[in-house]
Amino acid sequence: MKALIVILILAAAGYLAYTYLYVPLTDEEKLVHNLEKRFDEASRSLLGAERAAGATGLDTTDDAELAIRRVRRIENELKNLKPTLKDESSKQKADELLAKIQNFKQKVGLL
Repeated sequence: MKALIVILILAAAGYLAYTYLYVPLTDEEKLVHNLEKRFDEASRSLLGAERAAGATGLDTTDDAELAIRRVRRIENELKNLKPTLKDESSKQKADELLAKIQNFKQKVGLL
């Protein structure tokens, strides 16, 4: 039984790795994916600045403001890109990213 579970887990991991690495993204999906990567970097920067300010007491206001501006810029770019998307999977990924951004902004108090 354990062997069967292990085989199923490995098969699922292999399938996910294959679809992630070998299934090409459309141009629209690449645009949304690029925005998601930029958002992830900006959100990590903001959280890192908040942690640094709390841990060391240093003034990291500039780092936090820069990250906040980047998050807002990415959100605006996504909102402008969304009406131009034709591919259904791109639209779905854009909606998911927009929800992720809104959730992040709510957590950090930007709303």
